[in-house]
Order: sequence, then C-alpha cells, then structure tokens
Amino acid sequence: MKIAIVGAGIGGLTAAALLNEQGHEVKIFEKNSQVSEVGAGIGIGGNVIEKLGKHDLAKGIKNVGQVIDTMEVLDDKNNMLSKMKLKKNTVNLTMTRQSLIDIIKSYVPNQIIFTNHHVTDIDNGALKVTLHFETQEQESFDLCIGADGIHAKTREVTVPNSKPIYQGYTVFRGLVEDVDIKHTNIAKEYWSKKGRVGIVPLLNNQAYWFISINAKEKDTKMQSYGKPHLQARFNHFPNEVRKILDKQSETDILLHDIYDLNPLKSFIYQRVVLLGDAAHATTPNMGQGAGQAMEDAIILANCIASYDFDEALQRYDKLRVKHTKKVTLRSRKIGKIAQRRNRFVVAVRNAIAKMIPNKLISNQTRFLYKSKQK
Repeated sequence: MKIAIVGAGIGGLTAAALLNEQGHEVKIFEKNSQVSEVGAGIGIGGNVIEKLGKHDLAKGIKNVGQVIDTMEVLDDKNNMLSKMKLKKNTVNLTMTRQSLIDIIKSYVPNQIIFTNHHVTDIDNGALKVTLHFETQEQESFDLCIGADGIHAKTREVTVPNSKPIYQGYTVFRGLVEDVDIKHTNIAKEYWSKKGRVGIVPLLNNQAYWFISINAKEKDTKMQSYGKPHLQARFNHFPNEVRKILDKQSETDILLHDIYDLNPLKSFIYQRVVLLGDAAHATTPNMGQGAGQAMEDAIILANCIASYDFDEALQRYDKLRVKHTKKVTLRSRKIGKIAQRRNRFVVAVRNAIAKMIPNKLISNQTRFLYKSKQK
C-alpha cells in the first residue's frame, strides 16, 4: 500500500517506522527543513512500552530514559498533598524530547523522509487521496495519515470546525544540567495559587522543569517574563525549586500557551486517518501527549497488518476515539483543579487532596493500560 504521513513528529515517525517494516511504500512529509522537536523534557509511560512489546524501539527508548516510578504533589511549603505510585511491573521513562525523536527516527530510512514539504490541500476520495504541496508536484496515495499536530492541515481539511481551545494557562519549560536530585525515580509538582512548578529527573544529572501560570491567551506580560521574573514569583517555594531555577540559563526558556481539542467522533475521513495531536491534542497534565500519539501509531500499524483496509481503519477508530477522549477530558479536568488560584479554593483543594488515599489516586491511571492493541 502507498501511504503518506504528514508530519515527522513523534507519532508520524513511529507510524513510518512500523508501516515501513511491514513493507508498505511510505513517504513522510515534514514542512520544516529538519526533523526536530521543540520542547524540553517528555515522559513515555509503561502503557507505550508494553504496546511496543519486543520491538527493538522499546529497547532504544529505555536506553535514553530515566526510570520514574512515583509522582508527588506538594504545596509551596513542601507539604505532601498526594503521592502516586505508578503501575507495578511497568517501565515509565523521562527523557529529552529531542532524544526521543532521534531514537524513533533511527528506525526510519532517511530516503522516505521529505523535509520542506508544506501540504496546502488534500483531495480526499473513495479510491485515492491526493496531497498538494506549496512548491512540489501533487502526489496520490492509498492512505494519508495526518500526524501534523494540533494545528494540523489534515484536520483543517477533514474537520474544519475542530479548532484548538485555549485552556487558560501558559507554561514555561527548561532543561538544566548538573543537578543534584536526591530521588531520581520521583517526579514532583508543587501547587500554589501563583502557579505550578514541576521538576522531572532525566538521565546524566539533568532535569526538566516546567512552570504553569494562569494567563490570558498570548499574554504580553508572560511573554516578557525571563528567569529573574520566575525566580521572584516563586522565591518562597522550597529550596529544590529555587536551585533548579538558579541552574537555568538566562536563555533557552520556552513558553507555550496550553491548548487541547474537543474530542472528535471519528479519526477516519475516507482515506485520511488522523493520529496524535492532529486527532486528540491534550493538555500535558497526565504526561500522555507523546505516549498516546505513539499508541495511535502502534495500533494503526497492528490493525493494518491484521485486517483488510476498511476493517483496519474502522477497528483503529473504535479502539482509539473513546480511549483518547477519556485521556483528553481527564487531563483537562486535572488542569482546572491544579490551576486554581483563589486562596480559599486552594486551601479546600489541598485539604481534600491530603485525605484521598494514595492507592485511589494511583488507580486513576490504570485505564491507560487497558486499551487493546488491535
């Protein structure tokens, strides 16, 4: 089968690697001049590693990942609000975004990756799908996989009324070197009415940090924030937070407003299938954005290998639409709870969080492991 993949991000590259291995004629089109990932750190949950099974890619990801088995939420005075043990007998990993891209890309032949290919339109029919490019000749395929992110051209063409929704907060991110983290198996978040601070250990004494602050969309005040502003705003936070910000360089701080999508009823539109953020962009509160994109790719490849064309797409749709909807809505809800800034509401939230048994909190992510593979 001749397959086009639009977007050489985490989901698109994973799909390309697996479908190329199956013997399909795959071409992956990336609008930028190189395959790279904008961002700092990233998490890949055990749900993804399990679905990769014995594929060598699982080993490659493990080689660049720091094992995390516990998530802690604390307040700005270092009081524990909740502690979640991740599922036993699974491997949950953190790494830099670029290292993950590089690992997946190593399983994709260079000759099937076409950079500087900007898709401008798609003719989608019952028998073929044709891609139109800004500067290259159009080309037809049996299947087009839209993996071009939250602002996807593939979704714009197939579901024009589906638009990204701003969730009311913006996130600063960075990577720091030579950090001394006592427990490298624990990822932490500190919650306060001024915002959230997350610290995530990586390999080789690196750490990924993020700061999430309520703000207007495209807020000019937030865009003017630098390291000194963040240090001043969170100077009352525990020492671990202050040390991480001290280590951060004045430059290389990323800032992104946070968006998601209202869940779609289908990811299949004739011969276009949506995948990853193009299909179900989610807030980062469950750390599942990249993982769900990879799951999409794995399950789509499994379905194509196991069923005839129409049945494969319908099976993919059935397995992924409902599951990713749950991830999106739960992640959105966590964000709304975590971003509270009214002093009284924050105090009540924290008191309730302390009373919820840690085992019950851990059980909230069990559904991630229950989705079928084909």
